[in-house]
Amino acid sequence: MELVIRFLKFLNVSEQYIMPAAGVSTILLFIALLCLSWLIFKTASKKYLKSKYFHLKNPEWYKAIKDTNFLASFGYLGAGIIAKMFVDVFFPQTYGAYNLIAHNIVIIYFQICILLIINEVLTITMIVLGKNPNIPVKGLGQFLKIFVNFFGILIIFAFLIGKEPTYFISAIGIVASVLMIVFKDTILGLTASWQLSMNNMLHIGDWIEMPSHNANGNVIDISLTTVSVQNWDKTIVTIPAYDLISKSFINWRGMDEAGGRRIKRAINIDMQSIKFVNEEMLARLKKIALLKDYLTAKENEIREYNKIYDVKGSLYNGRYLTNIGTFRAYCQAYLKSRPYINDKLTLMVRQLQPGPEGLPLEIYCFTSTTQWIPYENYQSDIFDHLLSIMEEFELYVFQNPTSGNFRALIASNSKSAQ
Repeated sequence: MELVIRFLKFLNVSEQYIMPAAGVSTILLFIALLCLSWLIFKTASKKYLKSKYFHLKNPEWYKAIKDTNFLASFGYLGAGIIAKMFVDVFFPQTYGAYNLIAHNIVIIYFQICILLIINEVLTITMIVLGKNPNIPVKGLGQFLKIFVNFFGILIIFAFLIGKEPTYFISAIGIVASVLMIVFKDTILGLTASWQLSMNNMLHIGDWIEMPSHNANGNVIDISLTTVSVQNWDKTIVTIPAYDLISKSFINWRGMDEAGGRRIKRAINIDMQSIKFVNEEMLARLKKIALLKDYLTAKENEIREYNKIYDVKGSLYNGRYLTNIGTFRAYCQAYLKSRPYINDKLTLMVRQLQPGPEGLPLEIYCFTSTTQWIPYENYQSDIFDHLLSIMEEFELYVFQNPTSGNFRALIASNSKSAQ
């Protein structure tokens, strides 16, 4: 500052303008020095970051640091160090007011730099460790940012008014009720995120279904207060994290872990087509390779039973094959023969309660894949085949009459009347 004053006197500047002009000029020079120092530190850090060693040994950290403002905040800190070293040079102690203000500004600047660096470190950590779906890194990192920034600003404010930070910390209890209202969602969100993680309830990538929020898709983000779900139609639903604790939702992760996706669909059989297997049908069905073993074993079993109980002649006194039972056995054998059906999980074909729409014959099994498109293709292939081959068993699918049926009936009656 002394040099600036001498220079201004050399320029014959009026005495009344020398001190203000010297102060402003010195401040501008000081800021220029800070900018230069920041640029030097940032350039040096970037040069190290681009070094082959750091890039190869720490590829994930390298990308995270590159994508954030960490180097800039590190440069700010370096500029602060330079400022601390030269503050007395620019503003000597003989100029008391200027010196005091400059020292206070440098101290506040240092505190802000530390806050910036801590924030950037937390951001980088969230980016690198956030790829682990089992740890709620993002939510925890956001909470730590709020905590650090709150107390950092509190310390800066305490320094400005000349009070100890404990003065404000002790007063927090007085405004605790207000803070609870302001940070209600944050506190609930943090608690919910932690519970979801600790109880292994939700991970990024899970397929969840929550009808109350119109959510049905994959979890793409878990933050401090919200969970984002991308539905199958590519829309994104944001759900408050606390709702996932307080309300029910379906997580389909168990299906992926089991390695199979369930097929559970019934064919409604017209009960009027159910009957015993006669000799002609039996001869035809014996040509089906999947039924050979079943029919042979069943024939022997029925023959032995009828022989023991001396059953002769009447169908009502003995045991006989039925077309519905034989078709059920065929469905079971067909499912077992398919390579895309998981034979380690439940596989069965069962009859459900008969009703106005016929006798439901339910196919219950699991595919060996959980991918949606292959699963739908496999399911369609199974029912395409079963619906097509039912006629060989002289069974028919129940179907309500359509307008075409009524027209055919009317036309038939008209021809009969003629």
